[in-house]
Amino acid sequence: MENRPQIFACVGPESTGKTTLCGQLASRFGGAIVPEIARGYLTFQGGIYQQKDLITIAKKQLELESRITFDNKGPIFCDTDVLVVKVWQEFKYGESNSEIDLIFSKQQSRKYLLTYPDLEWQPDSLRENPNELLEIFNYYEKTLTEMGADYRIVRGNGEERLKCAIDAINQMNLG
Repeated sequence: MENRPQIFACVGPESTGKTTLCGQLASRFGGAIVPEIARGYLTFQGGIYQQKDLITIAKKQLELESRITFDNKGPIFCDTDVLVVKVWQEFKYGESNSEIDLIFSKQQSRKYLLTYPDLEWQPDSLRENPNELLEIFNYYEKTLTEMGADYRIVRGNGEERLKCAIDAINQMNLG
């Protein structure tokens, strides 16, 4: 059997430090980063999107992850993954989407770092939910629990948050 790299996905509400955390963890553990596709896609679209765009984003996210995973042996740190698109779809539109669910089912096995919304909100033109962060976090946690996913919650600011994430990864048997 092929030896696949271990995958960790940072998921959670917007403005909870996923991008920063992925960079720090990849550096600490000598891993590769799968960047978030949605930010570039939405920037190109001028921040305007429709429900059907989430399917395109999910496909592109999985394609990029597959390429990076194929080319690397060390741990992979995903700055979001298709779960984020799935939750985004369900939270924003109040329903699941069978195409996104199918794309989600094609992801390789992974462990999750769920970022708690305890950082100061950082506004930008692509963020939509400054007042619903805890509600979105709870939705993620419910979804991960229902999936039976191996996940840990990451809390704290600065070095405390990084230490929490490193401890979580070590608990999940990478370190």
